[in-house]
Amino acid sequence: MKAIKVAVLSFALFSNLALADVSPLTVVKDYMSAWNAHDSAKAAQYLASDVVYYDAANGTPVNGKANAEKEVIGAFIKAVPDLTWKMTSKPVYDHDTIAFRWEFSGKNSGEWAGSPATNNPIKFEGVSYITVNNGKITWQGDYYDSRKLDEELKPQAK
Repeated sequence: MKAIKVAVLSFALFSNLALADVSPLTVVKDYMSAWNAHDSAKAAQYLASDVVYYDAANGTPVNGKANAEKEVIGAFIKAVPDLTWKMTSKPVYDHDTIAFRWEFSGKNSGEWAGSPATNNPIKFEGVSYITVNNGKITWQGDYYDSRKLDEELKPQAK
């Protein structure tokens, strides 16, 4: 029994050390890869359960992993199923917070906030600030010109 307790304690200790060894930049890059794989559940695995996610289109913070997965990640992936999210600048980071410029592009071939797909191409730039603690994203702020996105999502005149 003592050997089992030691094994469980060792596993827990080394598991936490493994999470601590993952750099915040690696977490962010893996998170973006999940977005680009169009897998909201996989992307949400990188979020802490109590994450705070601010997205310019929402205007107010989204609290919690489940809400962020549904209201931000899932909403974007549903609206733009072929999305590409890529870093366009060298990330700047200090300990646990990373900032970088990005470009988001794809085709609006899915419902967006209750509106039908326009099949318009979209492409816009922004910046993200992401805080990572113990291998999980605890805060994310995405800032971009949401009016430009709104314009790109408008149905085209025929």
